[in-house]
Amino acid sequence: MSHPDQHIIERLLERHELGICTPEERAILERWYAAFPTEGSVFEDEVERQTTRESMKAGLFAAIGASTEVAADPVPEKRPVRHLYWRAAAAVLVLIAAGGLFYLFSSKPTPVTYTLVTAPAGNSIYHLQLPDGSALWLEPGTRLRYADQFGKQSRDIQMVDGMAYFTVAKGASHPFTVSTPAGIQAKVLGTEFTVKAYEGVPYVAVAVREGVVQVSDSNAVIGTLKADQEIVYQLDAHTATRTDGPVNDWRKGSLTLQNSSFTEVARILQNRYQAKVTFDTAMMAPYRFNLQINEQTSLKDVMEILKALSGITYTLSNGQVAVTGMQQ
Repeated sequence: MSHPDQHIIERLLERHELGICTPEERAILERWYAAFPTEGSVFEDEVERQTTRESMKAGLFAAIGASTEVAADPVPEKRPVRHLYWRAAAAVLVLIAAGGLFYLFSSKPTPVTYTLVTAPAGNSIYHLQLPDGSALWLEPGTRLRYADQFGKQSRDIQMVDGMAYFTVAKGASHPFTVSTPAGIQAKVLGTEFTVKAYEGVPYVAVAVREGVVQVSDSNAVIGTLKADQEIVYQLDAHTATRTDGPVNDWRKGSLTLQNSSFTEVARILQNRYQAKVTFDTAMMAPYRFNLQINEQTSLKDVMEILKALSGITYTLSNGQVAVTGMQQ
């Protein structure tokens, strides 16, 4: 007869202690108690076997329930060897159960602690090396976090806000995952890719330069990307658009925006130039922008490029940009 593992018995004993055992769980415990020898020369008759079994059962539940002494029914004096043997066995079982429950009640799971990384605002890309050998490049103002035990049991990155480029160390035993607040997740074993998830921007983008990346939301896999492919996921509509073409490597500061909303453009201007950008969200929502920014491009240059390409009108004063409209 097979027996439940010790940790299962300990859990059932804990539930019995709390008074929440189901009939099925109690039956498992009963079968465990009944599993002691029924044949052979250990007991001379059924009366002795049943008496010892009930003694052990009573002692066990007394230990976990009321923390009282184990009270065993008397065993005939003519059987002292068996009496001592099974009393000792009962005591061992009581100690195992009580010790297991003490461990379950007294031990608390170690809380997970995180390292929060914030890339300084400005026009410099922030570079970071992870404990597993993977490397990150963060667009200014980007925030992300990872567990202090990163690489030991998992390799999970949580994007908080912004855009990051990842080069993932190959050969590690744990998949490398990047998750966003909206529930979009990119999962790889070794590759180079970008995740864009700006707070307030209604879409998340994942673009792959090398290798293969699986992209999913909270319900299912959205798609699998290969080199020079990108998925843009609309958070409100829950729809994804895949595009093929060269993926921008912006690690040296040259950033190319394609078909970007002005909300995204404004976030980048705020982070790169520490500028306050105000605009009418409803007015700018229909427009999309193509733009290239490098470390030498000034805020004034960017706004003039936008004006020339799209007809945007604006005022710029003391690092504050106010978008006033669109030329018709």
